[in-house]
Amino acid sequence: MRILVTGAAGYVGGHLINSLLQDERFADYEILGIDNFSVGKKENYDLIRKNGRVTLEYGDICDSGIKEFLKDVEIVYHLAAISGVAACNKYPELALRVNVGGTLNLLEQAVKSDVEYFIYPSSAAVYGEIEEELARENLPLNPLNKYGAMKASCEALCRGYYNSHGLGTIVLRFTNIYGVGTYPKWRTAVTNFIKRALSGENLIVHGSGEQKRDFIHIDDVVEVYKFIIKPQAKGGIFNAGSGYVASIREVAETVLEIAKREGKEIGIDFVKPRESKERTFGYDISKLRSLGFESRFDLKKGVEKTFKDVKRIIKKGYEEFQREI
Repeated sequence: MRILVTGAAGYVGGHLINSLLQDERFADYEILGIDNFSVGKKENYDLIRKNGRVTLEYGDICDSGIKEFLKDVEIVYHLAAISGVAACNKYPELALRVNVGGTLNLLEQAVKSDVEYFIYPSSAAVYGEIEEELARENLPLNPLNKYGAMKASCEALCRGYYNSHGLGTIVLRFTNIYGVGTYPKWRTAVTNFIKRALSGENLIVHGSGEQKRDFIHIDDVVEVYKFIIKPQAKGGIFNAGSGYVASIREVAETVLEIAKREGKEIGIDFVKPRESKERTFGYDISKLRSLGFESRFDLKKGVEKTFKDVKRIIKKGYEEFQREI
């Protein structure tokens, strides 16, 4: 039996492979990771713990030759994508070809290869602005940007392949992911706050800081990916978050509290709001919880772990940090 992880050199992909290798529930699986290195870097593969059960190769999800990677594969984690609002706005045609065309290609080949589970990571971006306090899976989708629209399109493709071919697709609508992955990337609000704090700089908050979001730690993200491999989840769409809604100000203040214990006397600078619309709503994860999932990291615990990880990276360098974890 094999597991295929696309986008294996990326932030979540490498972390997921590491976790799969250490989990006894997946001890009987060989793991194949592929990436075309358009975003992820080839050297990131060196940071993934390698053993006899994992193979890491170049692969392009838009290529018809992707079927060669699906032989004897039972589970597909489809993480390869042009990620984020900015990248999709800057390269819309490329993003459409990769995000939607690549997903379609992989779904088609997965059917032909008798794949059992096809896990697709969607996003809270599919909801857009909502009137309700909590985003639930049955709400109509109203994406505000190309990124969210492409995620919604791929969700529809997954549903179509489940209905027409019986492919075991599972859609996970992740909210804001934070934490240190398999290589240094300071792109989340939490890690940006922490890096500034450790440098003795004030934290930058755009607007009032009252925008509210659900934040999920990367360790919980990979647990969701592993947890969701259940027959009753096939064909389903699940919100995936921590279940706790925090304002950006609360996140910043949590970082400040930890930084002060480290002797950093800093504050928060509130600056002009971003031009893009800010989503602000809670996230209902009761559907995921009904299957038995519980987040291990509340906001404080997750930020504290991330603070320690970032501090060790800055002090020792990333490769040394990876050898320790």
